[in-house]
This record gives sequence, structure tokens and C-alpha cells, in this order.
Amino acid sequence: MNINIKGKELGKGRPFVCVPIVEQEREDIVRAAESLKKKPADMIEWRIDWYCNSASIEEVCDIVSTLSEILTDKILLCTFRSKAQGGEKEITREAYMELLQNLAKQGKADMLDVEVCELEQPKPFLAELHQIGAVVIASDHNFSETPSTDIMAEKLLYMKNLGADVAKLAVMPNNRYDVLNLLSATASVKEAAPEYPVITMSMGETGMISRIAGQSFGSCVTFAAAGKTSAPGQMPLEDVVMILNKISESMEK
Repeated sequence: MNINIKGKELGKGRPFVCVPIVEQEREDIVRAAESLKKKPADMIEWRIDWYCNSASIEEVCDIVSTLSEILTDKILLCTFRSKAQGGEKEITREAYMELLQNLAKQGKADMLDVEVCELEQPKPFLAELHQIGAVVIASDHNFSETPSTDIMAEKLLYMKNLGADVAKLAVMPNNRYDVLNLLSATASVKEAAPEYPVITMSMGETGMISRIAGQSFGSCVTFAAAGKTSAPGQMPLEDVVMILNKISESMEK
């Protein structure tokens, strides 16, 4: 499955580096985007749940439109991370679905993050978003533990079977072996579905190595920070880009 956005092909070569915007006020969100457009990131994720007026779909869509005008050569990923999945705010299922539907209809976001575990009927909902024209990253986050290797692989393949364009899994390690299990699950899914893009990460300091091991194990995007972080264990943007470039150059020799 080839996903090409703004001339960037997801899942080929060096993992994309995504930086989150986690500001509360519109002015600060726009200011962050203006700064990030000059940075060496491939993707920018706007974390809508951090925005002070996130309940206003009209205001959210207006900001997305502004971000798309600023970040012309970056992939714009829009995410409302629910409280249950480690985000900043509670949101009802109905409000969450309405927000995603409106963002899809607007068509300004390049990709939408969808928390499939929070939906009653995720498959038809993803089909609806696809019909509108959205590119979907299905996501699942566990901030307390790392499931078994088999369960993590099953989760990623489940998201594939739902019809998501990309599957994302983030877990919290309690020891170093948990990190190995996450990498093993990633590798096994890539062997089973080599053309399917997956994003995986083990969070916190213990899991930091997983954020730079994507090209070896199969994760196609990693998240870095240019200021505030959106999840534990995110490394500085410039450091991540430098390390990933070195790994990519060595693997291509």
C-alpha cells in the first residue's frame, strides 16, 4: 500500500519525523507552525485536544485551514487525543466522530488520527472517512503497560483489517524486555504485511531506542520534540533527524 502525500512516500526508506504542536491559544499554535515550517520535520501533528476552544468545530477547522497554508511542504496530521488515550481532554464519542467527519469534509488535513478503540463500529466509520477522502492513521495507546508480542501484533493487524491506511501503536514499557517485545511485534507485522505502513513506539526513557529503530524494524514514523513534548520519551528534533539520516546512509551503502 503506497501512501504518497506532498511527494513524500510513507514507509519507504528513512522513517518520517513528526513534531507535535501542543499549544493552548490560537496565536501560539500559528506561531509554532511558522517556526516548524523551517525545521527539518517531515510531518507536523496538531494536537487539537490541547487547544483551549477544541469544542468549537468551526474554530478548529479555521485553524486547520491556517496551518495547511503555512505548512505547505509538511504533512499535516490532525489529532484529538482523548483523555482515555493519554490526551488532555474528555470528549464524548459523538463529539469525537463529528469532529473527524467535519475535518474530513474540510479536506485541509493531510491525515487524520482515529482512536479506533474508542469507537463502537470503527470499520464503517473509517469507510465513511475514506469515502469523503481522508487518509486515516488508526491509533491505540497504552500508557500503563506493554501487552504481549502476540497481542500487539494482533492489534496492528486488526487496524489494518479495519481499513486504516496506517496503524499506530504506542505502549509503555515496565522493563527493557517490553521494548524488545514491541520491536518484535513490529517486525512480525512487517513480515506478514510488508507493504502496510505501521507506526510503533515504546514510550518513556526505557523505550527511547524504539524511536530511532524504525528503519530496522519497520516503523515508518517517529515523533520528536521541538519544544514541548506530547508523549514521554520524545527526543529533540535535530538529534532524531541526525541519527536517522546516519542510519539510513549506512543501510543504503
